[in-house]
Amino acid sequence: MESRKKEFPHVFILLLVIITVMTILTYIIPAGQYDRVLDSATGRQVVDPFSFKYIERTPVSFFGMLLSIVEGLIQAANISVLIFCAFATLYLIEQTGTIDAGIAWMVNRTKKNPKYATATIVVVMFVLSAWASTGTLSFEEIIAFIPIFTTLAIALGYDPLVGLGMSYVPVGMGFASATLNPFTIGVAQGIAELPLFSGIGLRIAVFLSMSVVTIGYVLLYAKKIRKDPSKSIVADIIFEEFGLDKEKSGSPFTLERKLTLIVLFIGISIMVYGLSKLHWYINEISAVFLGITIFTGIVNKWHPNKVANTFVKGLSNGVLSALVVGFARGILVVITKGNILDTIIYSASIVLNKMGLYASAVGMLIFQTILNFFIPSGSGQAATVMPIMVPLADLIGMNRQISVLIFQFGDGYSNLIWPTSFVLIACAAARVPLNKYYRWFLPLFCISLVLQVIFIFIALNIGYGPF
Repeated sequence: MESRKKEFPHVFILLLVIITVMTILTYIIPAGQYDRVLDSATGRQVVDPFSFKYIERTPVSFFGMLLSIVEGLIQAANISVLIFCAFATLYLIEQTGTIDAGIAWMVNRTKKNPKYATATIVVVMFVLSAWASTGTLSFEEIIAFIPIFTTLAIALGYDPLVGLGMSYVPVGMGFASATLNPFTIGVAQGIAELPLFSGIGLRIAVFLSMSVVTIGYVLLYAKKIRKDPSKSIVADIIFEEFGLDKEKSGSPFTLERKLTLIVLFIGISIMVYGLSKLHWYINEISAVFLGITIFTGIVNKWHPNKVANTFVKGLSNGVLSALVVGFARGILVVITKGNILDTIIYSASIVLNKMGLYASAVGMLIFQTILNFFIPSGSGQAATVMPIMVPLADLIGMNRQISVLIFQFGDGYSNLIWPTSFVLIACAAARVPLNKYYRWFLPLFCISLVLQVIFIFIALNIGYGPF
């Protein structure tokens, strides 16, 4: 009898296990609650740091756990719709042959000049990281483009992990470096009563350091597997769906395809302007993707029925990713119903208060990193924890700017490892098993963690203020 090959658990099984564990914890951890008040600086509901009280236990039943998954899907509906629209739009563009033509052009250029492949990786990663550091590019927008970068990476002689390294990882690193990120730094500084985007000098240094390390890490891996494909972490997996066959490799850049690229570029430019100037968020970005779909059909002279049918087929590409967001949100629903999140935060603040300045700083970083598992929303985490971290920083003699820096680090970089963020979706888009991704990425995360501690210690030594 043949032994079954061990498989890594499906993403839904993994999330269901996590939700089950959180449900059990609602029976173990005492229920507690902070009062929420309106913060005039940010217009958000934030916790009153001196209002914690234990309350009657509200454990979540088995049926309540299942209901929490449904409620999580409903709460994450706007993100799911964005994912559906993005995947469907990119699928439609792909069906025009525009993406194949673009990748074929880059591959042909690389064959003539092999150094072009390295330059492509460096430029793409730096641009995406810099863009993400402003908060106008995040995981929600890049997810649908991951299959394109994966196809490009394979066509250039690499593997899907390089595709993730060119797209998902630099966006995560840039967003966490947060040079001008209104969704994390903006909210946190508002609560800490600091000038908006103050302290940018050190954050630019953080951004440049993390970008250099990340680009170097991806390039070293890419060079190694191009020299010897057997050393690829995913060498045992065949990625036929990302292959560029002979027919596709000869795709010409027709006028329609050039116009399609122009439509996509204009759409992305509108997104950037709306996010940075008009305070747009997820719903508006979904609408822009719908607009790109319509105008792509027009410039390619497609019949409306063909546009609609192709768009519907493209929706199926986003099903897994869209549902994963809802399942992950179910975890937060469970711990909120069980009223254990505030208890965890309160207990951590008591421990941190008893530690020295440097030890507290490291402890705050570890706490923020772990808390990001439960609250993957940057602005949501800021509204929950910064009202507690600010008075704690005052009490131990830490500049408030440093407490914001620690929040920024803990909230941001761990998005690249926690399954409650977009890791599962990114891996699904690139068809990379989660365990393979962790094997590849965790060394880089550990390096980034060391750099985070170094920058925190530098900030403590220079009395990091509003510069």
